[in-house]
Amino acid sequence: MIIYRFFMVRLSRLKLDDKVLNKLSILLFEVVGKTNDSNKFSGIMRDLLSSSERIMLAKRIAIIYLLLKKIDYLTICDVIKVSPSTVAKFSLLLEKSEEVTQTFSSILRQEKVLNFVEGIFNDLFAPGTIGVNWSNAWRRKNVFERKQTQGI
Repeated sequence: MIIYRFFMVRLSRLKLDDKVLNKLSILLFEVVGKTNDSNKFSGIMRDLLSSSERIMLAKRIAIIYLLLKKIDYLTICDVIKVSPSTVAKFSLLLEKSEEVTQTFSSILRQEKVLNFVEGIFNDLFAPGTIGVNWSNAWRRKNVFERKQTQGI
Protein backbone atom coordinates (compact mmCIF):
# COMPACT_ATOMS: atom_id res chain seq x y z
CA MET A 1 0.00 0.00 0.00
CA ILE A 2 1.42 3.35 -1.04
CA ILE A 3 0.76 6.33 1.21
CA TYR A 4 1.21 9.78 -0.25
CA ARG A 5 1.97 12.62 2.10
CA PHE A 6 1.55 16.16 0.94
CA PHE A 7 3.08 18.89 3.01
CA MET A 8 2.62 22.61 2.90
CA VAL A 9 5.58 24.61 1.73
CA ARG A 10 7.44 26.00 4.71
CA LEU A 11 8.77 29.50 4.32
CA SER A 12 10.83 31.40 6.77
CA ARG A 13 8.96 34.06 8.68
CA LEU A 14 11.79 36.43 7.84
CA LYS A 15 10.89 38.48 4.77
CA LEU A 16 13.22 38.85 1.80
CA ASP A 17 14.18 42.28 0.55
CA ASP A 18 12.39 43.16 -2.72
CA LYS A 19 15.71 43.55 -4.56
CA VAL A 20 16.87 40.10 -3.45
CA LEU A 21 13.51 38.58 -4.38
CA ASN A 22 13.74 40.19 -7.83
CA LYS A 23 17.25 38.78 -8.34
CA LEU A 24 16.05 35.33 -7.28
CA SER A 25 13.21 35.55 -9.82
CA ILE A 26 15.68 36.43 -12.57
CA LEU A 27 17.90 33.51 -11.55
CA LEU A 28 14.91 31.14 -11.59
CA PHE A 29 14.03 32.31 -15.11
CA GLU A 30 17.63 31.80 -16.25
CA VAL A 31 17.67 28.24 -14.89
CA VAL A 32 14.17 27.10 -15.86
CA GLY A 33 12.75 29.52 -18.39
CA LYS A 34 15.44 29.32 -21.04
CA THR A 35 15.43 25.54 -21.31
CA ASN A 36 14.25 24.37 -24.74
CA ASP A 37 14.73 20.64 -24.22
CA SER A 38 11.77 18.97 -22.46
CA ASN A 39 13.94 16.20 -20.99
CA LYS A 40 16.35 18.75 -19.51
CA PHE A 41 13.42 20.77 -18.16
CA SER A 42 11.92 17.66 -16.54
CA GLY A 43 15.27 16.84 -14.96
CA ILE A 44 15.63 20.34 -13.56
CA MET A 45 12.11 20.24 -12.14
CA ARG A 46 12.73 16.82 -10.56
CA ASP A 47 15.91 18.13 -8.96
CA LEU A 48 14.44 21.42 -7.72
CA LEU A 49 10.92 20.46 -6.63
CA SER A 50 9.58 17.67 -4.45
CA SER A 51 6.94 15.38 -5.91
CA SER A 52 4.14 17.16 -4.02
CA GLU A 53 5.35 20.55 -5.27
CA ARG A 54 5.41 19.26 -8.87
CA ILE A 55 1.89 17.88 -8.50
CA MET A 56 0.66 21.14 -6.97
CA LEU A 57 2.19 23.19 -9.78
CA ALA A 58 0.81 20.88 -12.47
CA LYS A 59 -2.68 21.07 -10.94
CA ARG A 60 -2.56 24.86 -10.84
CA ILE A 61 -1.57 25.04 -14.49
CA ALA A 62 -4.28 22.52 -15.41
CA ILE A 63 -6.95 24.50 -13.53
CA ILE A 64 -6.01 27.71 -15.36
CA TYR A 65 -5.93 25.88 -18.69
CA LEU A 66 -9.36 24.30 -18.18
CA LEU A 67 -10.89 27.56 -16.96
CA LEU A 68 -9.69 29.30 -20.11
CA LYS A 69 -11.26 26.48 -22.15
CA LYS A 70 -14.57 27.29 -20.37
CA ILE A 71 -14.84 23.87 -18.72
CA ASP A 72 -17.42 23.59 -15.92
CA TYR A 73 -16.16 24.06 -12.32
CA LEU A 74 -17.48 20.71 -11.13
CA THR A 75 -15.87 18.89 -14.04
CA ILE A 76 -12.54 20.55 -13.20
CA CYS A 77 -12.93 19.53 -9.55
CA ASP A 78 -13.69 15.95 -10.54
CA VAL A 79 -10.93 15.56 -13.13
CA ILE A 80 -8.11 17.41 -11.33
CA LYS A 81 -9.23 16.35 -7.82
CA VAL A 82 -9.34 19.82 -6.28
CA SER A 83 -11.97 21.67 -4.26
CA PRO A 84 -14.39 24.19 -5.78
CA SER A 85 -12.79 26.93 -3.67
CA THR A 86 -9.43 26.23 -5.35
CA VAL A 87 -11.02 26.54 -8.78
CA ALA A 88 -12.76 29.76 -7.71
CA LYS A 89 -9.45 31.18 -6.46
CA PHE A 90 -7.81 30.63 -9.83
CA SER A 91 -10.87 31.98 -11.63
CA LEU A 92 -10.41 35.23 -9.71
CA LEU A 93 -6.70 35.18 -10.53
CA LEU A 94 -7.55 34.93 -14.24
CA GLU A 95 -9.85 37.95 -14.02
CA LYS A 96 -7.03 40.06 -12.59
CA SER A 97 -4.08 38.75 -14.60
CA GLU A 98 -3.39 39.54 -18.24
CA GLU A 99 -0.02 37.76 -18.38
CA VAL A 100 -1.46 34.33 -17.59
CA THR A 101 -4.23 34.73 -20.17
CA GLN A 102 -1.79 35.85 -22.87
CA THR A 103 0.55 32.96 -22.13
CA PHE A 104 -2.19 30.36 -22.52
CA SER A 105 -3.91 32.01 -25.52
CA SER A 106 -1.41 30.69 -28.08
CA ILE A 107 -1.76 27.16 -26.69
CA LEU A 108 -5.54 27.42 -26.92
CA ARG A 109 -5.40 28.74 -30.51
CA GLN A 110 -3.28 25.79 -31.60
CA GLU A 111 -5.60 23.38 -29.83
CA LYS A 112 -8.68 24.87 -31.52
CA VAL A 113 -7.14 24.24 -34.93
CA LEU A 114 -6.19 20.67 -33.97
CA ASN A 115 -9.68 20.01 -32.58
CA PHE A 116 -11.25 21.32 -35.79
CA VAL A 117 -9.11 19.01 -37.92
CA GLU A 118 -9.72 16.07 -35.58
CA GLY A 119 -13.48 16.73 -35.72
CA ILE A 120 -13.42 16.66 -39.53
CA PHE A 121 -11.37 13.44 -39.45
CA ASN A 122 -13.86 11.85 -37.06
CA ASP A 123 -16.77 12.90 -39.28
CA LEU A 124 -15.13 11.49 -42.42
CA PHE A 125 -14.15 8.20 -40.75
CA ALA A 126 -17.09 7.86 -38.36
CA PRO A 127 -18.28 4.54 -36.95
CA GLY A 128 -20.55 2.86 -39.49
CA THR A 129 -18.69 4.17 -42.52
CA ILE A 130 -17.80 1.49 -45.05
CA GLY A 131 -14.14 0.48 -44.91
CA VAL A 132 -13.55 1.92 -41.41
CA ASN A 133 -12.57 -0.16 -38.39
CA TRP A 134 -15.59 0.51 -36.20
CA SER A 135 -13.93 -0.20 -32.87
CA ASN A 136 -11.10 2.26 -33.61
CA ALA A 137 -13.60 4.83 -34.88
CA TRP A 138 -15.72 4.54 -31.71
CA ARG A 139 -12.61 4.78 -29.54
CA ARG A 140 -11.47 7.92 -31.42
CA LYS A 141 -14.94 9.45 -31.17
CA ASN A 142 -15.20 8.76 -27.42
CA VAL A 143 -11.74 10.23 -26.75
CA PHE A 144 -12.62 13.33 -28.80
CA GLU A 145 -15.92 13.81 -26.94
CA ARG A 146 -14.19 13.36 -23.56
CA LYS A 147 -11.65 16.03 -24.50
CA GLN A 148 -14.51 18.35 -25.43
CA THR A 149 -16.31 17.90 -22.12
CA GLN A 150 -13.43 17.43 -19.67
CA GLY A 151 -10.77 19.51 -21.42
CA ILE A 152 -8.02 16.89 -21.25
